[in-house]
Amino acid sequence: MDAAWGGYLATLFRAPDGSLLARDKVSEGFAQFPSSEVYEAFAALSEADSITVDPHKLGYLPYGAGAFICRDHRAMELLAEDADYVFGASSDNYRQRFRNLGRYILEGSKSGAAAAAVYVTHKVLPLDREHFGRIPQQTVRSAEVFEQAIARFAERLADIATVCLPFLPDTNLICIAINARGNRNIAAMRVLIESLYDQLRVVDGQPIQQRAFFGSITTLKPETLGPTDYQRVLDMLGLDPPGADEDGRLLILRHTLMNPFLRDEHGGTDYLEMYLEHLESLVRAALKGSGVGW
Repeated sequence: MDAAWGGYLATLFRAPDGSLLARDKVSEGFAQFPSSEVYEAFAALSEADSITVDPHKLGYLPYGAGAFICRDHRAMELLAEDADYVFGASSDNYRQRFRNLGRYILEGSKSGAAAAAVYVTHKVLPLDREHFGRIPQQTVRSAEVFEQAIARFAERLADIATVCLPFLPDTNLICIAINARGNRNIAAMRVLIESLYDQLRVVDGQPIQQRAFFGSITTLKPETLGPTDYQRVLDMLGLDPPGADEDGRLLILRHTLMNPFLRDEHGGTDYLEMYLEHLESLVRAALKGSGVGW
């Protein structure tokens, strides 16, 4: 099971004793999270044969750290890297053999500092709703607020652009699709998104302080979405299907809300609203003078 990004969200579903919380308990403090599908997916983690998870993502570790967890330890032999000058002779003792953690790794030998950092973090903030889970809890709440703010953002831009969420967020990832009103050409939409991204990305040689906000982009590919979902997104954006020899990729803005302090409920600072105001100004500048059907 691929839990590289969202694996640590499992802390929202766990009580301090490690047991699975009921869905109504998990949903406390949220408007929609978790959907029944999301809850069932996290509840099924215990049934997986193997799981990958990256502590350097939603585990907030400042070191490159990834984990492969398997129910049957015999699978670990597939990852074994033998080096006699490090590990010596292999042992038949089960515990002694698997305590050679550096032997089981995908990219060869490396420092154990990352693993130690993960261990210490988990000791300081146990992996349950009452401890570590309080961090991703805030990010999911921010995503729900962000979704509502995007609806208002779309209304403000309705005279010049179509704004939609290709997929409703189920955690703390939100993607926004923007197309000039009246435009039916996929390539033209990509040009618009690329122009917005140029104002949101890190530029070599340019101080990052010159950027008010940073953003990223991703691609929706027809072959990945499948014909039904692909056509659904095209209809939402008012786009024509691509021709047989045309590039049908859809470029969209991608947002990973990892910062638990995006909303200052007491001080009145809302970085989500500030970002959308900034993005609105970029969209209006990009479409200024272009006319409907950009």
